[in-house]
Amino acid sequence: MRQRIKKATYCAARLLGLFHVARWLTRRGLRILCYHGVAMADEGQFRPSVFIQLDTFRDRMAYLARKGYPVLGLDEAIRRLDRGDLPPGATVITFDDGWHSIQRLALPVLEQHGFPATVYATTYYVTKQTPIFRLVVQYMMWKTEAKQLDVSDLSIEAASPIDLTDPAARHDAMWQIITHAEKNLTEDHRVALSRQLGQRLGVDYGLVADWRLFSLMTPDELRDAAAEGLDIQLHTHRHVLPKDKEGLLREISDNRAALEPLVGRPLDHFCYPDGTYSPRHFALLREAGIQSAATCDSGLNTPATERMALHRFVDGSTIAPIEFEAEMCGFAHLLRRLRSCLLGRRERGRP
Repeated sequence: MRQRIKKATYCAARLLGLFHVARWLTRRGLRILCYHGVAMADEGQFRPSVFIQLDTFRDRMAYLARKGYPVLGLDEAIRRLDRGDLPPGATVITFDDGWHSIQRLALPVLEQHGFPATVYATTYYVTKQTPIFRLVVQYMMWKTEAKQLDVSDLSIEAASPIDLTDPAARHDAMWQIITHAEKNLTEDHRVALSRQLGQRLGVDYGLVADWRLFSLMTPDELRDAAAEGLDIQLHTHRHVLPKDKEGLLREISDNRAALEPLVGRPLDHFCYPDGTYSPRHFALLREAGIQSAATCDSGLNTPATERMALHRFVDGSTIAPIEFEAEMCGFAHLLRRLRSCLLGRRERGRP
């Protein structure tokens, strides 16, 4: 119901010309779009918020071109944000993680429009070149048509066989498998476990690996992508954000060590894994030489925006075209600010 009301509100606002007004009012705000991967098979149905359909991505990029949003590279956009001379409606396109499908499917679309983009690349699975274990397990548990799963030999605390027709039992067993494997097994043993699970669940792990549905770019692909104009930046090595200083600096150092030899230049822009962050990270990131850090918090960026907490709009196949338009023109941003002001007044008015 809430989604229908929101879409109806956006449609009415567009008909009344409020989208044009909002675009003018927010013209100085920097828009940063966030994508992850592009669907190559049914992973777009499995995680539509992560793997956008190719046709949807094409439509988004065509919309930016048709509506005249100036797309800038991240570094240029941050410098111009600092100087206060961004062109009206300035937009940055970013991708998180470094999925293989970015180079294979997204890059040709970007090149068609002459759009620059940034890829925040996490590197553990770049160096290992195996599918991301936890996503593979989640995918196979989503895709399977099996009714039961025997885990009696897998050293997890679940009654075996697991009744896969029970969503709660399926979910609990899935996370027990993931947690056990990530804590106790080497990557080679996790791959072997994935194959074993695939056989028991009736899902071909070999095809998942061969099609690279959940694989990141290889070092050579990252090098080629950088040579073709993609801006490669930092996203931690192990896709975690340690709370302690030593751990955080190590994650960034390991990430740099894997990426900088491939791209041939220093890297100083960062994206928080899973969008999780705290203000206590800001000083540590600056100490590590980071110039900007991107979140998954919606909103526009102004000269007053904390550079270690840049706002981005996370786009995906679950986002309707009218919602995308509302975000791009700034109408959704203005509504959020209005709602925040009203809630603030209500809180201040309480006894």
